[in-house]
Amino acid sequence: MNSLLNHVLIHTSDLKKMSLFFEQILGLKQGYRPPFPFSGAWLYSDDKPIIHLSESNPADTEFSDYLDAKSTSKPGTGIIDHIAFSGNDYPLLIKQLEHYHLNFFERSVPLTGEHQVFVTAPEGLKVEIQFDSEMIES
Repeated sequence: MNSLLNHVLIHTSDLKKMSLFFEQILGLKQGYRPPFPFSGAWLYSDDKPIIHLSESNPADTEFSDYLDAKSTSKPGTGIIDHIAFSGNDYPLLIKQLEHYHLNFFERSVPLTGEHQVFVTAPEGLKVEIQFDSEMIES
C-alpha cells in the first residue's frame, strides 16, 4: 500500500487569523468545505484541500462529539513538531514574511541540497517551507 498525506487538521481558537496566515504566507486558497456542525475552513493548494481548520470551542458539544466520538486519544497531545511544505518562490516567501513582520530562521540540510525556512504561525504552530538550493542561489 502506498500512503500519501491527504490533509492536516489544525484546531485553532482564531479561525480568521490562522486562515490568513496560510493564505498570505503560503498562497493557499479557501475553498469548498462540507457543512459540518462547527466552524472551520478548508485551505487548498491547487485543487486539493490540504489544510483543514476547525475553530475549537470547548463549550461546543457538536464540535467535540463530531471530532472525538470514536477517538482513543486526546486531541492536542503536542507530539508534532512542525508541518512542512515544498516552496517554489523563495524571494516571494521572504518578501511576504518580512512584509507581515514574521520572525523566521533558515538553514540548509547537509548533503541534500535542501534549504529550509521555518516560521511560527498563529498559536505557536511551526511551519517549514523547503526549497531546492538552486532556487535560493538563482
